[in-house]
Amino acid sequence: MYMAPSISFMEVFKPFLIGGTIIGGSKIVAKFAPAQFAPLVGGMPTGIIASYFLDTQKEKQEYFSGYAVSSVVLSLAIVGLHYSTVLLPRTNVDILSAVFLLVWACVSFFAVKEFVGKKKK
Repeated sequence: MYMAPSISFMEVFKPFLIGGTIIGGSKIVAKFAPAQFAPLVGGMPTGIIASYFLDTQKEKQEYFSGYAVSSVVLSLAIVGLHYSTVLLPRTNVDILSAVFLLVWACVSFFAVKEFVGKKKK
């Protein structure tokens, strides 16, 4: 019989706390310094930090395979978002951000499935 793996509260809380601190830190930087410096905190590669919470080397290697593909898609989404804000200055940036976040999520999922998932077989 299959038994789902268990996960403790602390296994979830520690990464949640670190991620929240990073996002909160970018808000603090944007409040007290020019906003263009906030990504130095908010854009911290939390994906690299997240790998420390994985148990095995195999999990970490598989994680970075997906992370690499997802990061390329993220870079393209950020560039697209930036140029969209330049070309469409009257469009609400929050709406553009939501659209690009959704596009990133969908494209990343299918890219990881296509380029990383097929390697396992």
